[in-house]
Amino acid sequence: MKLPPFIRENVPLAGLTTFSIGGPVRWLAEPANREELRIALALAGELGVEARPLGGGSNILAADAGFAGMAIRLSPEGEFGTLHPDPVSSLRWRAGAAVGLPALLLALADRGVAGAEFLAGIPGRLGGAAIMNAGGRDRGFGQFIAEVEVFSLAGGEQVLKGADLSFGYRRSSLAGGMAIGFVLVFPAADAPGAVRARMRDFLERKGRTQPLGQPSAGCVFRNPPGASAGALLDRAGCKKFREGGAGVSGRHANFIVNLGGAAARDAAVLARRMRLAAAADSGVWLEPEIVLWGDEPAFSFLTEGVA
Repeated sequence: MKLPPFIRENVPLAGLTTFSIGGPVRWLAEPANREELRIALALAGELGVEARPLGGGSNILAADAGFAGMAIRLSPEGEFGTLHPDPVSSLRWRAGAAVGLPALLLALADRGVAGAEFLAGIPGRLGGAAIMNAGGRDRGFGQFIAEVEVFSLAGGEQVLKGADLSFGYRRSSLAGGMAIGFVLVFPAADAPGAVRARMRDFLERKGRTQPLGQPSAGCVFRNPPGASAGALLDRAGCKKFREGGAGVSGRHANFIVNLGGAAARDAAVLARRMRLAAAADSGVWLEPEIVLWGDEPAFSFLTEGVA
């Protein structure tokens, strides 16, 4: 089969995820515009394989055997990578879903746009930030969305108003589709230096408590109601845990880091050990926050008992 130039075969997911773990994805589509995205989704349908948005790969644990479907990674080189303020209001921005979250924050700081500084230190792209409502327990990226253009994985396209969407802790009603572009509205203006100072403060605090410089997929487990997953795992002694090339971060017990050459099985077995330890210590069964890609035998017992 002759593929269009924006679709490649058998590309290692280890090079496309922040965890640096994962075997080959059967097809990788990197469309630069809507027409190429339609072509990719149509091809996935013809092949009878699952198409999944990959984004920046920042919360993914991919199987060692890879993923037998099609990963869709919007190219920042085309319309999905555009970013600019509204000509009338500097607090209103248009942004493509392939724009990196750090790039957005730097652009906002340069223009003196305040309110999103709490997102500093979070990797990934805007599409994934919207679907996962990136941020903290009390605030997230979703609060800035005035409009979002969405492609269904069946190829349909629609514009949704932010007021009609629902966002919560690490979730949104956008799950199941693919965001391609946004209208974002931010709450206030401030001096660029003041915005940058607050961003640096958030980064420094995260740097003291999270392994920002090591390959990881972010938090492994969701915070349960009224508690911190990291605190429960720390109390259960998980910071000492190692499995093959994967280890629990000494800075934050809810992070698994790739110490070098970690396999998906290493990370999954380690996550299961953490989950069992927390349950034995506190009685709380933690639910995975990382997204599992592909068929890995160790994945099944990591998610046992999760609805």
